[in-house]
Amino acid sequence: MIAPTVNSYKRLVKQGSMSGLTWAPIFACYGDNNRTNMLRIPKGGGRVECRAADSASNPYLGGALMLAAGLEGIREGLDPGEPNRDNLYRLSEADLGERGITWLPRSLGEAVDALEADPLVSEVFGKAMFESFVSEKRSEWDSYNAHVSSWESDRYLRFF
Repeated sequence: MIAPTVNSYKRLVKQGSMSGLTWAPIFACYGDNNRTNMLRIPKGGGRVECRAADSASNPYLGGALMLAAGLEGIREGLDPGEPNRDNLYRLSEADLGERGITWLPRSLGEAVDALEADPLVSEVFGKAMFESFVSEKRSEWDSYNAHVSSWESDRYLRFF
């Protein structure tokens, strides 16, 4: 998993920087010099950048999964379609849907659900490691959701 913590998803938002845009990838798609895509293949760069990876990720596990996914795409002859060149932040949900562009997971919980549903992950990790990883991440997500933060106290205690 390339975004393995609760905090990994707090940066994957449309707006947040002084310019009003974070340029963080929030959609599962690819493009060339467009930084709103999860996968960026710069023109003339001879490389692929995964912009959703977090510094907390294990580079060996993340790299293994990304390599396996790429090889699976080649083996199965998957067509990724045309690269996205538009600022995807400016497209409506309907426009995104027409292009077949989906959101990346917005939380660790959503990411664990997606990871668990993908048989490739179990194949790459092996059964024991896969089950252990999913269990640990579910526990982490549940613990986070059960924690009452200062934001919640500050916001809600004045109402109740």
